[in-house]
Amino acid sequence: MFNTIIKTSLISLVFNLAITSLNFFFGLYFLQITGSAFIFGTLTIIGPLVSLMLTPIMTRIVDTGSHKKILLIAQIISFVFLVVYWVVVRDHLDVGTLSYVYILMIIIRVSEELFIVTLKASTTQLVEKYDYQRLNASVQSATSVANILGPIVGGLAFSLLTLPFFISLIIFLVGMSILFTRTLKLAPLHRLSATDKNSFLMVIKFVKARPEILSLVIIAMFINLFASSITIGLPILVIKQLSLSKLVYSFLESLTSVAMIGGGILLTVHTIKDNLKMMYQSMLCFTIIIVLFGFPELITRNYLIIIGFLGILVVVFGLIVVVANTAMTTYLQIEVPENKQGGVYSIINAISQLFIPLGGLCYGLLFDRFESYQVFISSGLVAFVIIIGLLLLTKKRIIKGI
Repeated sequence: MFNTIIKTSLISLVFNLAITSLNFFFGLYFLQITGSAFIFGTLTIIGPLVSLMLTPIMTRIVDTGSHKKILLIAQIISFVFLVVYWVVVRDHLDVGTLSYVYILMIIIRVSEELFIVTLKASTTQLVEKYDYQRLNASVQSATSVANILGPIVGGLAFSLLTLPFFISLIIFLVGMSILFTRTLKLAPLHRLSATDKNSFLMVIKFVKARPEILSLVIIAMFINLFASSITIGLPILVIKQLSLSKLVYSFLESLTSVAMIGGGILLTVHTIKDNLKMMYQSMLCFTIIIVLFGFPELITRNYLIIIGFLGILVVVFGLIVVVANTAMTTYLQIEVPENKQGGVYSIINAISQLFIPLGGLCYGLLFDRFESYQVFISSGLVAFVIIIGLLLLTKKRIIKGI
């Protein structure tokens, strides 16, 4: 099983690295050619919109088809369209060829969404039940590494490489992930085929009938919204409010990434006994962390203490993200029937991605109008009330159902 975990994580790392670096590379090209931040920002909307529109379709595909074939098809689609793009565009990008980029990015985001959802739903076929958490944590670490390296690779490629050479590199990485996926061994599905034409509606009814799962869907929505308070607010707090250097901000960002990778590695050897309980505990800690981000500028002007305090907060934040994601995914893999897992993951993924840009927009406006400590403290308190409310409502509904 250890080889399967390593191989699956490697596939996730290579494919996600290719897609992340490609997104970053084209984003810089868009900004350079058009000079428009709005057009540049449209690239960030493609993913959430694709997730939202494809959720019903994703349910039918993932919950009825062969997972290995779907994983391969998702990657092959990216591979083929990258090759087509490389042949058609060749040497350079300009305003006239940006439409090709849009088409390419939409297709790749479709295949990426299909790949992510299917990989999560394949855990029950890849490893035994006691290894679910280990696999989830390992894949989470691989994804974190890809998210860290992607912008670095994309930025370096933009500065040093020609467009054809970079696209060739991405084609090579996607091709490698396809070859690795071909070697995966998936056990037969222990499920009834979801033949009902309204299988997505069946998934919705299932989620509504399970209060604890419904609460996780709602939490995924709000957490991605409130997480934007940190991702948007940290640079404003560090650079604008506290007048610290950009180097300090980069250091804090790197600490978050290191914490996420370290947390994933830790969870491959440490087993969470109660995933649902751990999920709620993580979320409560998350709300406290948001509140604490509002305190440095209120309690001291000693920059060393402030940097140390913020360093602790971002490390804890990174650990919380990994623990919460791993606990949620593992819980759903255990509790959700195999013929509904694709639908549940699609819903959570779509909601999560949709609220990331919405959170960025909301908090961008809030940090422009209010002091950072006001935004952090009020956001943390509101998030705390919401989490407590969901916890009490979930317990009440479970007891009532019994």
